[in-house]
Amino acid sequence: MKLQLCVLISMITMTIGCNNQQDISIGKMQGMYSLDKFESLDSETGIWSAEPGRIGWSGYILYDGLGHMAVHLMPGGYQDFDAGKSLDSLNATELKAVAKMYQSNFVYFADYSIKDSMIMHKRLSTTDPKDRGTTLTRHVEFRGDTLILTPIEKISGLQLRLRWIKLK
Repeated sequence: MKLQLCVLISMITMTIGCNNQQDISIGKMQGMYSLDKFESLDSETGIWSAEPGRIGWSGYILYDGLGHMAVHLMPGGYQDFDAGKSLDSLNATELKAVAKMYQSNFVYFADYSIKDSMIMHKRLSTTDPKDRGTTLTRHVEFRGDTLILTPIEKISGLQLRLRWIKLK
């Protein structure tokens, strides 16, 4: 009887210990996070490392805990970009630089829902009008005060993830 009880307790402990699925809820997402970094996956080694093409990016993501969120991602140099010039005073090269900077700026507001360890952002408003009403799906993982969001789709041919640090 004692042996059977020990085996049963061991099996339950192993089952719980091996289950690394995190309990993710709308309320658990609540808070404001600052972008730490973009990482890309090396498909050969399985190692995540800083994505060289996105070093210097910054941004914020906010979850209200009620099913609404907003995100703003900015490329390096965005905050120092001189947008105060009159468009009429710019030549074609300068206008292209302004358009490129604004095009690389990524903002959207969305309703979000969670199923298992996946979060779905149904975009209500976005910097690119064609994306309005579309849904983005991300795998969610928490490591202490770090929120890791991994898009299910490849971005520019890369498997990326974004690491966000919760603001106090």
